[in-house]
Amino acid sequence: MHELLSLLLPVVLVVVIVILLHAPQAPSKALHTVRSALVRRLSQPVVVVRDRLTAHHLLVRGSAGGFFSDRPASTVASAVLSRRRYHNLNSAPYGPLWRAMRRNITSDVLHPLRLHRYASARRRALLGLVSDLSQQRKSRPNGVVLAAESIRSAMFGLLANMCFGDGVDEERIRAMADAQNDLVQLFPELRVFSKLPGGIARIMYRGRWNKLVTLRQKQEEMYLPLIDARRSRRHQSGEPPAYVDTLIALRVPGEHSQTYSGGKARTRRRVLADGELVGMCSEFLGAGTEAVAAEVQWIMAHLVKRPDMQEAVRREIDAAVSCDAEEVAEEVLGKLEYLNAVVLEALRLNPTVPSVFRQVMERDHVIVDGRRIPAGTVVVFPPGTLARDKTAWEDPNEFNPERFLASGGGEKMSLLAAAGSAGEITMMPFGAGRRMCPGMAVAILHMVYFIANLVREFEWKEAEGELAVDLKPHVAFFTVMKRPLRAHLVLRREDDKQSS
Repeated sequence: MHELLSLLLPVVLVVVIVILLHAPQAPSKALHTVRSALVRRLSQPVVVVRDRLTAHHLLVRGSAGGFFSDRPASTVASAVLSRRRYHNLNSAPYGPLWRAMRRNITSDVLHPLRLHRYASARRRALLGLVSDLSQQRKSRPNGVVLAAESIRSAMFGLLANMCFGDGVDEERIRAMADAQNDLVQLFPELRVFSKLPGGIARIMYRGRWNKLVTLRQKQEEMYLPLIDARRSRRHQSGEPPAYVDTLIALRVPGEHSQTYSGGKARTRRRVLADGELVGMCSEFLGAGTEAVAAEVQWIMAHLVKRPDMQEAVRREIDAAVSCDAEEVAEEVLGKLEYLNAVVLEALRLNPTVPSVFRQVMERDHVIVDGRRIPAGTVVVFPPGTLARDKTAWEDPNEFNPERFLASGGGEKMSLLAAAGSAGEITMMPFGAGRRMCPGMAVAILHMVYFIANLVREFEWKEAEGELAVDLKPHVAFFTVMKRPLRAHLVLRREDDKQSS
């Protein structure tokens, strides 16, 4: 009987939805409200912008003063579980809360001038990654390693250190990484919760809902003790602040923050709730790990496919770093012009964010193809398409790092300029405009740092058969390689340096 009810319930709900949508008159105010909500969500119009001039006009010029800076209803776990009460940077509507959270992260942990504070954490993550790859190379046939898994694990460990500080044991980090990966895999299935009213969606898709609840409970069990530990300890001299430290100290505007005293407006502030803290930490770990780990794979895959380019990168590194140096350090990375060009070209061809979204609000004045776009419309900008425009790039589908080198007949370019600050959009792997990804600087640093050191430590060769490099993409929440990176590694440096 229970199984029969489980099969029939979604059908009954669909029939009810159809009746509500097509009923000529709603018999009550409550039903009218439900029907209006269903119509709004199920008939939400979508406009896709593939023209880079239009994209620049809307995302950069059109976002001045905060206009056209909202995103559609988010499917991130915090927003879904809290019925839009809890937000992170990705899901928060443009306004005082979003500005407070963004200012917090960009002025401290992700500020470009402060990233050197986490150099020791990067070095530990690198040594762990090199050690893992070396052990795999020795134990696996023909030295073929599971590079994708190792890269992601190293990146998550680094972000966990930046988020929670030193001292998080490896077993907990592995458990957090597994839970975060499960959450990322679930993200595409959560879109239904932004399309249907919460109660209906939770009943119709209760399997997904229960899985989401279970994953968030796991995160809370792992994160909250770490958060409480940071609350109760004093900051250690010489230790860089962890991201969670800034969140604990952050005061954000309350929902009804404007009060009046003596005729003057005063903003009422509040601390972040535990649920918000968990959501913000999950966002930091997920965005900082998944996008960068995916892009490092794309870059290494191109270098595996092009041994001549890989050797050019290696020659540049060997010329800039002494042979007995422990690593290619941060202060050297900016001098590696060819490597930076390789990274930019991979970001152009293989942006890990498949789409940038905005939602038109009542206050916005959005014009596309000569007509005004109505409020409620979702506008989609595909970075991969915009970056292959023939009017901006010669042979746009070719992997050609020289286009970013003056010595190769190209033009040296910053990502900020490419994303519209120079007057037009030619590529936007981190988005564009007011809601451009705040983690761009740290993402580029991690990509260049890990690629430089991995190329220095190993020669990367293509494996055979089903383990060969395949540059076909798989689009989900992020755009990743359809076949995770595998490679045959040849050690370039002494074994004893790998474990030092």
